[in-house]
Parts: sequence; C-alpha cells; structure tokens
Amino acid sequence: MQKMNLNLCAIALLLFGSLSGVQCRAVDIVDESNDDVDNSIEPEPESPQSKHSRARAFEEDWLKFTKTPPTKIQQAPGAILEIACEMMGSQVPSIQWVVGRVPLSEIDNLAPNTFSEDAPSAIVRVRSVHIVDHMLSGPRTYTCIGRTGSKTIYASTQVYPAHSDQELGGLIVPEKQYPGPQKPRIIYTEKTHLDLMGSSVMLPCKVHANPHAKITWRNNEDKDIVQSHRFKVLPTGDLLISDLKWEDMGNYKCIAHNAVGRDSADTFVYPVLKEQD
Repeated sequence: MQKMNLNLCAIALLLFGSLSGVQCRAVDIVDESNDDVDNSIEPEPESPQSKHSRARAFEEDWLKFTKTPPTKIQQAPGAILEIACEMMGSQVPSIQWVVGRVPLSEIDNLAPNTFSEDAPSAIVRVRSVHIVDHMLSGPRTYTCIGRTGSKTIYASTQVYPAHSDQELGGLIVPEKQYPGPQKPRIIYTEKTHLDLMGSSVMLPCKVHANPHAKITWRNNEDKDIVQSHRFKVLPTGDLLISDLKWEDMGNYKCIAHNAVGRDSADTFVYPVLKEQD
C-alpha cells in the first residue's frame, strides 16, 4: 500500500465512514419552544485565500459529529444508562459532559474539564460515553460538548426517570448510586487516529468500573503489547506510541476487565507521510 501524504488525508477519512449527512441536531438546552435547533457552530464565510489554504492541507480547525446522542431516553428501573457521543476533527477533539440546563450563550465560556492532547497534525475520531448509574428523581439534561481549536459543537439528551412524580405521590426520590459491583465500561477512546510519521501518539482508554478494572492492550497483529522504548502502557491505561512508523498502521484494542466482566474498544491508527516541499 502506498504511503499517503497530508493532502490525501480526505481519502483516508472515507475509510472510516463519510461525515456527510450526519445530523447535529438536538433539543435546545434552554429554550424549550424550539425543538429543532442546529447546535453546530458555523464557521465564517471562507475567503478565496482560506479555501486555497485548505486545499493544500488540513490547516484549519474543523469538527463534525459522527454520532450524536439520542435527544430523549427513558430510564428503566435499576438500569445503568450509557449516553454515547462521537465526533471527528483536526488535532485531538476534547469532549466534556455538562449535566443540567445551561444557557446556549454560556457554552463557549465553559471551562473544559478534560485534558486535550497536543497533536496539531492529527485527525482523530473520538468517542465518549456518559454513565448514569443512579435512579433519577426527575428529568435531566446531559450535554455533550466537543472542542478543537476555535470550533465548538454540542448536542443534548433529555433523560426521563422510570417513575413520574405523580406515580410516586409527589415524593422526592434521593439520587444514590446503584450499590454493588459493576462491569467495566470504556467511556473514552479514539475510534481512528491519523498522524504524521515520527509523531508521538497517545491512545486513550478511560474506564468506569467497580471494582477497579485492569487495562491491557493488543497491537496491530492482535498480540499483547510488550513494554518497549516505542510502546508503553501508562499507569492511566493509555497507550503511548513514540516515533510513529508506517508498519504501526492497524487496529489496536484496549481491554478492561474486573471480577464482574470486561469491555473492549478498538482504535485504528493510520501513519501519514509528511508532504515534501
């Protein structure tokens, strides 16, 4: 397979699914009179110079949803909910979840609660899952906010409890976490990661579990990763690949397991040949 330069990254994106036609609509976070709001932040009209710059390479910030969370979910009694949000963009998009009603005007001003990896040449598709492991006392809004560079997008989910206030006679149900052990659930990972050869690539694997889950990784040959100067499984559970090479291309699997069960997630790594001047 021929090595790919940066100008052909768009072709590689087609390998991971088209971004066109993806809906970025969700329930308005505050204004309930409008149930069909496009929550993506639209860029300013492009000048001929900026279009020419983008044609040379992916030099501008961009960010698109590849999967939005559902707009409404009904919580079943005793059920643990998983609300998933996926997006793809330049650099490494950061995803944070906000619980509750937030004015639209404050979305851009919210301080990120996640660490954003410094990978200016990367194109990454990330997946984040918010876990609701307690019974809600009333409807609750969960908002997925994605950021990269100057771009921000967001989508919200309204979760309704299993029982209404009328069914409970107006009693307020305390919101306590479900007791007992829980199987691991991988809540933050990358689906795909494209970056220049020679770069250092950090593949995250964040887990929600009780008791604590052990994390292992398998490489692009489906073998357990052995710690070396180029491949390191960090104490956080993330995988660090240093000095990315063409032969590193392929699927990497994060596996989390405890006494209750296990979960796994795959990341496809695509090394990119830097364009020669």
